Amino acid sequence: MTKKILIIEDDLSIREVISEIFDLAGYEVLTAAGGKKGIESAKSFKPDLIICDLGMPDVDGFEVKRLLNEDDNTSNIPFICLTAYVDINTVQRAMQLGADDYIAKPISAKKLLELVTKRLQRIDKLKRSKDEVIEINKTVSADDKILLKSKDEHIFTPLNDIIIIKALDDNTEVFLKSRKKAVVNKSLKSWEEMLPDKIFLRVHRGIIINTSFIEKIEPMFKGSYVAKLMNYDEPIYFSKRYSQKVRKLFLMK
Repeated sequence: MTKKILIIEDDLSIREVISEIFDLAGYEVLTAAGGKKGIESAKSFKPDLIICDLGMPDVDGFEVKRLLNEDDNTSNIPFICLTAYVDINTVQRAMQLGADDYIAKPISAKKLLELVTKRLQRIDKLKRSKDEVIEINKTVSADDKILLKSKDEHIFTPLNDIIIIKALDDNTEVFLKSRKKAVVNKSLKSWEEMLPDKIFLRVHRGIIINTSFIEKIEPMFKGSYVAKLMNYDEPIYFSKRYSQKVRKLFLMK
């Protein structure tokens, strides 16, 4: 897919030179003659990367980046600054706003093209890595081992040794067959998406259990249930919302 570049520059001659550089390199290019127009173009054009002059009279590049940061649709677009004044304060200010890099005027066509190409290649690589991790998580089995990074120790354990996972504020608490436990920086929803659903079952808004450890299930009031798990002392109460799933899985066989 052709990458899209937005060039925000009030100087017509510079704008045309940069546009031609990327047009000849096979990019889809859109230009804006000032900061105000550039912000509008970023929202409608949805570029893969923005090249923006810092010293524009209407809305300068600092303000452009600040305003783009306020919109979730534009805040993460890679942003490269053009500046005629390469001093430490200017660069620091741009980087503090989240700029990814800067290039000094007069512009080297080769340097600018290399900078943008490498930046976009890194982004694509990160996206591919993320997709690969998601795919691995979807196919994980109960025999696979994972590393639980707890506060006091690291535990390398098969998934099937996990008895129960409980929500704990923004983290989760994992209880193992060995009676060890670990607090993990992972949400219950993330666990649910990763774990094999034929073995691990969400029985409450804040609890996932390993069904292999169920010793018995007993009915309670209003169609809810309570279970006793091996190697775990506390009873597990199934919320009414999840009780129908429990009946289908265990009580209607």
